[in-house]
Amino acid sequence: MKTALRVFIIFSLGYFVSYLVRGINLPLAPLLSSELGLSPAQLGLLTSLYFFAFAACQLPLGVMLDRFGPRRVLMPLLVLAALGALVSAYAEGFSGLLMGRLLLGVGTSACMMAGLKAIISWFDARHLPLMNGALYAIGGLGAVAVGVPVEWALSVTSWRVLFVTVAMLIGLIVLALFWLVPERSEAQAVSPIGSQWRGIAEVFRSPVFVRIAPLAMVSQGVFLGVQGLWAGPYLRDVTQLSPGAAANMVTIMGLAMVVGAVGFGWLGRRLHSHGIALQSTAVVGMLAFMLAQLLIVLEVPLPVWLLWSFYGFSGTAGVLCYASLAQEFPAQLAGRVSTLLTLALFIGAFIVQYGFGLLLNIWPHGDVFNAALAHRANWILALGVQACALLWFYRGKADRLMLNHVKA
Repeated sequence: MKTALRVFIIFSLGYFVSYLVRGINLPLAPLLSSELGLSPAQLGLLTSLYFFAFAACQLPLGVMLDRFGPRRVLMPLLVLAALGALVSAYAEGFSGLLMGRLLLGVGTSACMMAGLKAIISWFDARHLPLMNGALYAIGGLGAVAVGVPVEWALSVTSWRVLFVTVAMLIGLIVLALFWLVPERSEAQAVSPIGSQWRGIAEVFRSPVFVRIAPLAMVSQGVFLGVQGLWAGPYLRDVTQLSPGAAANMVTIMGLAMVVGAVGFGWLGRRLHSHGIALQSTAVVGMLAFMLAQLLIVLEVPLPVWLLWSFYGFSGTAGVLCYASLAQEFPAQLAGRVSTLLTLALFIGAFIVQYGFGLLLNIWPHGDVFNAALAHRANWILALGVQACALLWFYRGKADRLMLNHVKA
């Protein structure tokens, strides 16, 4: 058990770094805009490129994780991530930042899935919801770090030194993976590569995946996209908070995310033991997340910290979809199930981050009123898409129940 916990902690640190570099442009956005003259659309593209690179890697990663195991896949990729942090540190313009961001996206693309695969390999199946939630919670500490801690770091050093520090941290995690994580014998099993890719098709065609993936995609896409970039501008332009107060709110949201990840994992496990499916708990949580967004957009007379805490807490509900889908497929498909779902989630996040930036860029400028309208228009559109995905889920569920009734 001690070895399993050590493995969990090391893989969780990799996911922490993944979350840190994912959201690091949020506090850096004003500096990059002023120092390098980046527009909202350029900021959106720069930040969302991480999600694009992340998503593009998912299909081959699913095959590699199931074929070679999480340790041997994650180590070389994290070396690329460290290189990306160094490229970002020494970038002199938009193109250099794009290259660094691309390398960071590719290099950290396996952090979450490698962690999930390691949990499946080292822990009993009944612990999956809780351990997956714990992994997500530690990743959430990376979201906490991009609030007040990074703001403080930027007050004593430059954003370039910050990227060098990130590269050093990634290097330490690579060394820990090499020296402290043993191989698991099942990770050595090799099946024909054609069979590996057929497994992807099997997951992708599964009715249960087709039903839940769109809802998870838009829900987590909005959560990751806003939490990773647009929360700060929204708090400044719409809620009229100062940069310092906005950073505090981002930290509060990250802490709520940590609590939510652990809480939903614990709740999912408890309810599952009483016969309530993990998928049902996840969907109710994603409904609560939609409510949180609506309350923020409508500016209901509640404390701002409470609204954004509710946002951070409920936004983690989609993580239960990983454990839910893992129960629907054989263990040898675990890596491909996780990476296919992550592919959907990060495509959603890319669309949200870049799309929000495009709308903000084309919306009439010149006053705070128009900026607030643009932010609200983005979120209303996102809520509409989430509602459509929810209808798709319930339609698919009704069709499945009817089919089962006919077969009976």
